[in-house]
Amino acid sequence: MATTSEAPAAQENVINIGTRKSALAVAQTHLVIGMLQKVAPQYEYRINAISTMGDKNQVTALHDFGAKSLWTHELEAMLMEKEVDFVVHCLKGMFAREWSDFLRSKNIQG
Repeated sequence: MATTSEAPAAQENVINIGTRKSALAVAQTHLVIGMLQKVAPQYEYRINAISTMGDKNQVTALHDFGAKSLWTHELEAMLMEKEVDFVVHCLKGMFAREWSDFLRSKNIQG
C-alpha cells in the first residue's frame, strides 16, 4: 500500500519515501514501492513528495544559481533530518550505498 502525505509518521511499520513532486519522480517512486511490496509486504509505504529549488525556480539559468544539487538538496536534508527513510531520485543524482545500507537495516532482501 502506498500513500502520499505531506508529513511522515514515525511508526515502525511505515517507510517514508522522499521524492520530487514531478510526475516522473512520483512514477519512479511507485515502481520502487511495487518492488519493495513484493519482498517486504509487512510495511506501509508513504510518499513524501516535495518541490525542490530546481523545481520552484525555472527562470534562473543553471549557471547563475551558484549551487549544486538543485533537485536533490532538499531531499538530502530530509534524509539527514530523518524525515524520510530513503529518497527515490534519478540514479545519477544519488548514491547506491545508502540504499543498500537502508535495505539491510530493515532486513529486506531482494
